[in-house]
Parts: sequence; structure tokens; C-alpha cells
Amino acid sequence: MEAHPAMPETDGETGSTNRIFELERELARTREQVECRSSELQESLEFQAATARILEIIRRFPSDCAPVFQAISETAAQLFDAPFCHVFRFDGSLLHFAASHGLAINEVDAMRRAWPLPPDRGSAAGRAILSRRIEEIPDFLADPAYEHRDLAESVGYRSVVAVPILNVDVPLGVIVTGARSPGSFPQDQIALLRTVADQAAIAIENARLFEAEQLRTQELREALEHQTATNGVLKIISASTADIQPVLQSVIETAVRLCGATRGHIFRYDGAYLEYAAACGMSQKSIDVLTRVRIPLDNRSATRRAALERCTVHIHDVLQDRDYDDRGLQDDQPYRTVLAVPLQRGNELLGVIALVRTNVQPFSSGQIKLIETFADQVVIAIENARLFDAEQQRTRELEESLEHQTATSEVLSVISRSPHDLQPVLDVIVETSVRLCRSTYGHVRLLQADGAYHIKAHKIDDPELVAQMRDNPFRPGRDSVSGRAALEGRTVHVTDVAADPLVSGFQRQISDKVRTAMAVPLKRDDKVIGLISVFHDHVRPFTDRQIKLVETFADQAIIAINNVALFEEVQARTKDLARSLDELTALSDVGRSVSSTLDLAHVLQTILKNAVRMANSGGGTIYVYNSDTQDFRLAASLNMSEEHTARVRAQPLSMSDPVVGDCARQRQAVQIEDLAQEDVQNSPLLELLVRAGVRSIMAVPLLRQNEVIGALVIRREAPGRFTPEIVRLLDAFAAQSAIAVNNARLFEEVARKSVELEIASRHKSQFVANMSHELRTPLAAMLGYTELLVDGLFGELPEKAITTLDRIQSNGKHLLGLINAVLDISKIEAGQFSLNLGEYAVSNLVETVRVATESLAAGKDIGLHTDVAPELPHGFGDEPRLTQVLLNLVGNAIKFTDTGEVRVTAREENDAFAIAVRDTGPGIAPAEQARIFEEFHQVDTSDTRVKGGTGLGLAIAKRIIEMHGGRIWVESELGAGATFHITLPVRTTAQGAAA
Repeated sequence: MEAHPAMPETDGETGSTNRIFELERELARTREQVECRSSELQESLEFQAATARILEIIRRFPSDCAPVFQAISETAAQLFDAPFCHVFRFDGSLLHFAASHGLAINEVDAMRRAWPLPPDRGSAAGRAILSRRIEEIPDFLADPAYEHRDLAESVGYRSVVAVPILNVDVPLGVIVTGARSPGSFPQDQIALLRTVADQAAIAIENARLFEAEQLRTQELREALEHQTATNGVLKIISASTADIQPVLQSVIETAVRLCGATRGHIFRYDGAYLEYAAACGMSQKSIDVLTRVRIPLDNRSATRRAALERCTVHIHDVLQDRDYDDRGLQDDQPYRTVLAVPLQRGNELLGVIALVRTNVQPFSSGQIKLIETFADQVVIAIENARLFDAEQQRTRELEESLEHQTATSEVLSVISRSPHDLQPVLDVIVETSVRLCRSTYGHVRLLQADGAYHIKAHKIDDPELVAQMRDNPFRPGRDSVSGRAALEGRTVHVTDVAADPLVSGFQRQISDKVRTAMAVPLKRDDKVIGLISVFHDHVRPFTDRQIKLVETFADQAIIAINNVALFEEVQARTKDLARSLDELTALSDVGRSVSSTLDLAHVLQTILKNAVRMANSGGGTIYVYNSDTQDFRLAASLNMSEEHTARVRAQPLSMSDPVVGDCARQRQAVQIEDLAQEDVQNSPLLELLVRAGVRSIMAVPLLRQNEVIGALVIRREAPGRFTPEIVRLLDAFAAQSAIAVNNARLFEEVARKSVELEIASRHKSQFVANMSHELRTPLAAMLGYTELLVDGLFGELPEKAITTLDRIQSNGKHLLGLINAVLDISKIEAGQFSLNLGEYAVSNLVETVRVATESLAAGKDIGLHTDVAPELPHGFGDEPRLTQVLLNLVGNAIKFTDTGEVRVTAREENDAFAIAVRDTGPGIAPAEQARIFEEFHQVDTSDTRVKGGTGLGLAIAKRIIEMHGGRIWVESELGAGATFHITLPVRTTAQGAAA
């Protein structure tokens, strides 16, 4: 249709034109939408295909997550055109590298060596595990916390996304992929990754369920083994894990026998046909027929029908079954009744077990159930064999994998096998470097004390070149490739040594044999301690991967060098510690001997044995110095003949003798390195030692506060100087010997003094007893006559005379009390003081003391009060002696109290009497409170001098209370009075020691 622009358009035509334009625009938009939808549909189909592919792999490998993870990594990388995709497994604490796509082999190896690691913020995978949500890193260059920059630069990605694999909210792993350019990932890709993560979770859960099923199978197997005690079939099953044939034969024989069948057979199913497996009661002809044929699944026999229908088939009479056609067996061995049970694992057909009878005799329900049980047992046996075969196959795969890994980790293996020997490590490093770099030569050099790098290992087949390299060690410098690497501390790679203007000297001389060279430094603490160098005899640059490999070997060489250095250091330290421990043990042994016995001969012999052993010497002696005779006498010897010992004893040494006398005068160790080089004619001891074959000798003085008390001598039959360590050790033994000698001397002195003191004590006690007796007799007469005079027996006396007699009588009684106290002390010291035990009442005892001292308190105008608890039990003890104690305490309290009161209290506490005497006197200083119970001790104050006293009363009181099994003590403060406390058992069962 032609357009006529000159003709005016009507309104109707204009509207139609506009409508056409609108329709065309709508059509264009629709086409765009269709194309967009088609693209989205295509992507969706690809995503669905990928998902289906992953699900198919999950279905094919229900028990193995590895193929699933590999498919996930490959699918995700391909769909997103990503440079890589990783899958990690999480075990609850560590992330394990599971699968990857897009990395080179060495990068994958590096990943496997680096993982497992705990999740952290340094990686996208760690973040996803920690947060349990999708983590994106739009640009790792802008993320300072990201720690895998080297890998990112190597692989070539800028952005990363990590999707956690979750089971509900429990992290099972993570999928990580990246993009080459920075930026966020599209939501549809993230959604797909989330779907893939869900599939991974399904795969993990399937594997877990499979493992649970495996566990369940194991439980069934254990139950089956438990039943084998009463079931012959199960015995065969347990005994034939790997071989199913004995089980099948046992099952069919047992089934025929127990069910009363004529014969029976078992067929295995191979996925398409039934094949003969075992039989019982069948002729060899029938077995041959069954062995040759493969039976399809159909309705022509009970066996085929059971396999086809997956259920038990029981035909009472095959002649009545129109579909039955098993002429091959019927012609040879006719039968009428047949029972066939399928062998199934779930819906999977494994085979059929069948029994027949020659006459019409249906099998009972119990027999059918038994055969079904046997079928289950056969299935278990088949599964056992399958599991065994699978385990064997898995073992073979692991062995192959291990062999493969061993081939690629030979260096690390040698390092682990040679922690103390560096040479095997260097040999395998240089050999592996040459082999993997396909180079002609290679060597390892280590820095020596001369500052040059010498060859320690090489792979050079040219002996002349080896000799030249050994004769020309490299030093840091730019004239050689190795020297340049040592100088700069980095890898140096020269493509053509002959064309390098810096190369000169020896390196230039061998440039016809070494054209391309690479040297990698071995650095420890930024110091180059060695070099690995590999060479081509022609120009062929090393690849980046080869350079990286040798650098890795350099790191491993450093590990080996450090291991050896550490091992040698540990060995040296262990040796030192062992020696120190041996020394400490020996010193401890000597110390125990010194502290446990005063037998000087035993102690010195112990010291000498340890000294000789630790010094690795042939024998020794210990001399003790006698200050009275001023000579050294033999006290102990080791490894000396009787003749030698007798001659040494017969010749005491003096301060002027060599060696022993020298060490005593110099107060330090003296040694002779070789007696054969010395003039020994003037020394009988040295001459005797030379004749005995001794070559070296050392003497160490025994000192006590710089006083010489002896000498320790050890000898060897070989010449040589004793080390400082041995000298130091022998000094310690000498110190122990000095202590032992001094202890023995002190013991002898103490023993002598003890005898003298015992004699003096006996004389003192005898004197005191005699003098007390001699004094008491006339004193008693004096007091008696005085009392008679006062009573007027001899007539009336003047008042002044009576007053004088009262004073005489008072002082006489006081003197008699002193004599009695001294006599009591003497009895206590002599062990003759004893108690007369009997019943007593505390209230009577307190009252007696109150009556006796009441006049004294009234004379000083102070109060005397008693407070005795009612209904106190009767005590059992020496009442007179206890009265003596309480009378002494109350008398002292009254004597030292000028104002106030004295109070006596008595109570029962914990089956004991608690008696206290409290006064308001001047008090007792803390320093004196513990000493006032000592004999003849008085508090040194002006008051006590005025008050008088012998200082024996409290000592005797303390002895009496302790003999009753009680305790006496004082509590006091100056200016606040004093309280004397007594705790006394209610009933004294036995007398304590008097002294």
C-alpha cells in the first residue's frame, strides 16, 4: 500500500496510524520481554539442569559426599564463570578442605596442607560459619581482615561469596566462590548457591543416614552372631564373611532338612537374570543344566515368579498350574509342590531360594516363615560379603592414594625420619629438585665458619665438575649466581650464564657446563645459611612453578636444619641435665647418708663411692687430719688392695707432703696430670701410686670454716687433667665429707659432755637430798623447841621474848618450806616423784585453800572470793598435791596483790575441771609469762625482790598438773592483774612423766 503524503489525512486515518505505532512499540516491548524471559528461562533451565545433575550424583553416591562436593564446585564455577569454587566441611570446631574447582594442582595441594583451620574473620568461609548466613566480600582489597590475598592474586579473583551449608541452624560446611571483578553477586546466583548448599546439606545428611544404616547393619550383624550359638546357619555366616558360597550351601541344606523337602536350590540375581548359586538333593545332571542357563524373570516357574513379583510363591501342585513350565527339571527329577522365596534388600532383588517336594504336600505356615527367615539370613550374608568387598576395595583405594601422596611428599617424609641427621634430607632435596625441575645438575651449599658456602649435597654425574665445585666455595658477591642469591637474600634466576656480564671467575670457567642457573637462599632469621642451586647444561629457563617448588624445598630444608639444630641442642641439654641429675642424685645420696647416721666410716665410704663413680676414676681415698699429731690418717678407701691399704695406713701424711699436703696448705684442689713425668722419689705415697699403675691424681681439701679437717683423693690409671666440672663436683663431695667428719667429732664431744653432765647431775641430786635431810632434822627440832617455849612449857616468858620466838618460828617454817621445795625438785629430777591417787572433791579442795589463806588476805585488807560450780563430779587424783598447787597460786596472788581482790573459780568443761585464780595485782610482762614456770626463775622487778620467794613453787605446780595429764598457763597484762588457768582431767588414769 503506497503512502500519499500530499493528501491530507483525516482524523480517522491519523488515529489508525498512531494506533499502529503504539502496537509496533508494544510488539517491540513484548519481544524484549520474551527475549528476557527466554534468557531467564534458559538460565533457569541451566540452573535446574545443574541442580538435577547434583541430585543425580547425590542419588548415585548416597554414602560418599566427595563426588557430590566435587560436582557442586565444578557446577557452580561453570554456571557463574567463576575462577574457582571451594567446598569446606565443618566438624564443629575446624573447617576441612573438601573439594575445589579452578585451582592448579600445586594450589590445591597448598590448600590441603593449610587446612583444617578454625573459622575466623580472616576468610569468607570462616565468616559464613560464624554468622550462619551468606557472607560477601565485594572487594578483598578493601577488606583489611581478609587473609588470603596471595591466593586471590594467584587465582585471579577480587570478590568472594560464601554460603553456609546448614542443617536447621547447625553449620555443616560452606561453599565459597569468587568473581574476577569486584562487586556484589547477583541475587539469582546467590539463590542458586543457597539451593546448592541445601543439596549439599542433603548429601551430608544422606551420608549420615547411611552411616547410621551401616551402624544398624552392624547391630544386626552382632545380633546375628549372638544367635549363631544355637543356629548352624548363622555359624557359617559369621565364619564366612568374605565367601558367600558356604553360607548359601549351609542355608539350602538346612532348609531342605528342616522343612522335609526333597531338594532345594538358591539362585543369585545379576540385575537381569537368575543364576545358579547352590543346591541340595539335586542330581549332578540337574545342577549342570542350571549352571549352564541364565533364567529370565517370568511366570513359567515358582522361582521366576517369586523373583518377578518380589513375593513368596507357594504352589501346592505344579501340575494344576496352567502357566507352570519347568520341563528341564521336571524331566530329570519330577516334583509337585514348590515354595520360592525372594532374597530382597529393600526393593532390590538379590536372588531366590526354592524348595520342592516330589509329592503334593504343601509347606506349613511355620515352614514358610522359616524359609523367609533363612532368606533374610542369606540377604544378611550377601550384604556382609558386599560390605567386606566394599571395605576391601576402599582399602585398596586408600593404599593407592597413600602411595600417590608418598611420592609427592618424599622430602617431608625424610625430614620426619631424620630429625637428627641433615644429610639424608639434603640428598633427597637436591635429587628431587633436579628430577622435578628436569635439570642437569644441582647442589646444596651451607655456610661454614670461613664465611663461604661449601657443597653439602649434590646431584652431579660429572666427577671432575664435583671436584671443581668443592675446591671453589662461593662467597656472597655478584660474580656468581649462588653468590648473588647469598648477597641479596632472594632467588636468583639467570637464563644464560654465558651472556650475563656480572658472572666472572669460576662461574665463568664452567659456563660451558652451566648455562641456565637458579639459586634459592636458605634463610633463617634473615640470614642466608645455605643455597639450593639447580642448573641446565643448555639455555632453558626454569618455569615459575619450578622456581616455586625449589623455594618450597628451601623452606623444608630450613625446617630440617632447624630440627637438627634443635635436636643437637636438646641432646646437649639432655646430656647436661642427665649429668646434673646424676650429680644431684649422688649428692642427695651422700646428704641422706650424712644426715641419717653418725657412722663416719659408712658415710665416708658412701661419699667415696659416689665421688669415684662420678669422676670416672679408678679409685680413691679420704684422709682425716689429726690436729694433735698434725698428720693425715686414712679414713676410707676404694679399689685398693689390702697391701696397698696397709702401707698407706702405716705412712700418715703431713702438711709438707705433695698433693695432699699441698691441697691442705692452699685450701684448694691440687692435681697431677701425669705421675710418670713427676719426681716421686721423695714421696712414698706417690711412689706407691706409680708402682700401682696410677697416672693422674687429684686431692681436694676437707674444710670446715677454712679449717682443714681432711682430704679427698681420687686417682686414674690414664694421664690427663680433671675437668672443671669434676673439680666442682669433688668440692661438693669434700664439703659433705667435712660435714660428716665434723658431725662425728661433735657427736663424740656431745657424748663426752653428756656423760660428764650426768655424773654432775647425780652428784648434785645426792648433795641436795643429803643437805635437805641434814637441814630438816635440826630445823624441825628448832621449830619444836620454839613452839614449846611460846606455849610456856618452860615457864612464862617476857613479851619481847615471845615476839622474838614468833619471828624465829615464822622464819623457820619459811626455811622448811624452801627445803621441802628443793627436795621435791630433786625427787622430780631423779624420777622419784609420784602421785597418791584417790577420790577428791574440788569444792573441798578450794575451801581448804580458802581457809588456809583467809588470814593472809585479811591481813592485807583485800578480798578473797571463791566461785565453785554446784554439783561438780568427784575427781580422781592426788588431793594433797593439788591442794599444794592451788595453795601456791592463791598464796602468790595474795602476796602480789596490794589492793582489790583474789578470786578462785572452778567449772567443768569437756570432762575436765577448769580452775582459775584471778588477782588484781601489777600483772606480768609478756616476755616473762613463759619463763615464770622455770625453776628458780622470778620476775625481775623490785616488787618480787621485796616479796621474796625461791622461784620453785610454779615449777613444782607445773610438774604436778602435767603428771595429772593437765595443763597450767597464765594470762596477764601489766597493770591489769593476772589469771592462772588450770585444766585438769576429772579422773587421772595414769601418772605422766615427772620431768
